[in-house]
Amino acid sequence: MAGFTIGVNALRTATQLVDLAGDNIANANTPGYHVKRADVEPVIGPQTGRSLIGLGSSVEDITRVRNELIERALLTHTQLKATLDEEVANLEHLETLFSEPTDAGLDVRLGEFFDSLTQLAANPDDPTLKEAVVQKAYAVADTFNHLDEGFDNVLEDLRTAAANVVEQINALTERIATLNAQIKLVETGGVSAPDLEDMRDELVRQLAELVNVTVYQADYGVVNVSCAGTLLVSEGQSSPLRIAEEDGKTYVAVVGSVGQRLPVREGRLAGMLEMLNNEVPAYRAGLDELANAFRHAINLVHTTALPSAGRFHSLEGANALLTDDPLGSLGYGVIEGTDERLVINVEDESTGDVTQYELTLDTTQGGATFLTSLRDAINAGVPHVTATIDDGKLDLQAEDGYAFGFATQYDPDPAQPGDISAVAPTSPAILDAYTGATDLVYEVTFLSGGEVGTDAINIQIAVHEPGGPVLRTITRQIDDTYDPGETIQLENGLKLTLSAGNVAAGDSFAFTAHASMDTAGVLDLLGLNTLFDGLGAGEIAVSGRIYQDPSNLAGGLRPMSGDNHRFLDMAAVRSSTLLASGTATFADFYRAEVSAIATARNTRTVAQQNQGQLLQDLENRRDSVSGVSVDEEMVKIMEAQTLYKGAAKYISAVNQLFSYLVDLV
Repeated sequence: MAGFTIGVNALRTATQLVDLAGDNIANANTPGYHVKRADVEPVIGPQTGRSLIGLGSSVEDITRVRNELIERALLTHTQLKATLDEEVANLEHLETLFSEPTDAGLDVRLGEFFDSLTQLAANPDDPTLKEAVVQKAYAVADTFNHLDEGFDNVLEDLRTAAANVVEQINALTERIATLNAQIKLVETGGVSAPDLEDMRDELVRQLAELVNVTVYQADYGVVNVSCAGTLLVSEGQSSPLRIAEEDGKTYVAVVGSVGQRLPVREGRLAGMLEMLNNEVPAYRAGLDELANAFRHAINLVHTTALPSAGRFHSLEGANALLTDDPLGSLGYGVIEGTDERLVINVEDESTGDVTQYELTLDTTQGGATFLTSLRDAINAGVPHVTATIDDGKLDLQAEDGYAFGFATQYDPDPAQPGDISAVAPTSPAILDAYTGATDLVYEVTFLSGGEVGTDAINIQIAVHEPGGPVLRTITRQIDDTYDPGETIQLENGLKLTLSAGNVAAGDSFAFTAHASMDTAGVLDLLGLNTLFDGLGAGEIAVSGRIYQDPSNLAGGLRPMSGDNHRFLDMAAVRSSTLLASGTATFADFYRAEVSAIATARNTRTVAQQNQGQLLQDLENRRDSVSGVSVDEEMVKIMEAQTLYKGAAKYISAVNQLFSYLVDLV
């Protein structure tokens, strides 16, 4: 008689069901826990005669309730959400770095600098205003430096964070492999291990937050985990990752592998690598482009200007050319060509005569070779000026009694001895800045003679390119109303003056108006008479010779008081569209850069919110399938209690029956 066996099995089953429900309730809030269900099966008893009576029931297995499709979708969208979380956090950090709009931002600093130039142009000899320009220039450079340092900090933080994430990945894969081994050991003995599987799957979910993973189910409850086809976990073995840098890029590879980079596409690590290798460097490159364009544009003007003290007796280059890298690759905006030009004006201080010397440059050469060629060309072709190279820098020195500069874009005293043949001749002079786009030769002929300011004199000016045909002819006439020294308007910003004196019919002179004294921009490259030195946002700085002595600020074309032409030209750089293929000013470009960061953050934030909602929906669906309902578990406990009571009564009845049988005997 199997009565007691049936009752004991029923009691054991009821107890296990109560324990299972209690375990479910206890883990209702445990991350990654799936509700467990018992597989209760009848116990088959021995055959008695023609009948087969069972021996009650038993709990044969404990299984997890889970929907594989939902679990896989959760894993996929967890990775995507983590990627966006990381990118949004770092873009918000960049927005904080720029802190625009603000009174201390680069946009304001640039505006203040150009405003100070405009104020100085109104009173170009005021030392206080010069000091103000230098301080505003320093503030611009300092703001560039601060932003670049901020980028350095962001990149360093990202590198550190990426290395920490790789360590976390290695720790997780090692634990997953360990749990795999434990699960396999249990299940090869014919017993399931749902709690171990929950623990392992929760670790896989945490791993998916860090890096893109794919999970493959193997035998005996084991899972293999791969990243982009590379196994990170193979049953009880894990493959640790390492982080490295090459060619300025940070990448991830399996420890021990050579030249094999792991394609990290999702997860926090993917977000970090995207920001580290692409996003942040791109925004930093934009800032460097702005800094270099600003420096170059201001220096193109400043290098071809004179300070109030006049032309230079010596100049030391600020930039060293120690390698033969191509000039165009050095970041100074040098135009590469074999027929570029640099014009040097040399003044005889005893007479005030200025002679122009035009050098033809080959800027396709490498840096050190070009520097040597330029030194030799100056020494051979520019009298009274000596060029030397000191530690890769070009130094210029004028002989005693001479001075040099790069400022005059035309010959201010164009008439050579004998050009004006009359007795007591007039002295022509050319004033103001040439605004033409190309070099032009102006040939001035006096069609009639007489005394300036007394007689009617007809003037004809033939205009042509150097060595080219006459493009146009300009005529001017003066009479007794002309006050000697009064300006006569020509074109392209040029003016002619005639001093008191005489001129003969047929007298003539010519001068060349240069569109640029430095067509390739080599003075900025060499650091000669620059306002700003240094490459990129991290190195830009006010030239030491100007910061230490603001009187070296150069804003004139001629060594005379009140000349503000180049200060006006520098102030006009503010509205020049020198960036974004000639469509953006400095302010436009900078605001677009800041706006691009905000737009990228907004776009990713929307995607993050959408992904978060989708992930929440999936989690709700999973919880509806796999989550623990305390009410439902209490019902199951009551069902088990009922079973237990029934089994106890059954055993009592069997016991009473045996007592009757014993009494009968």
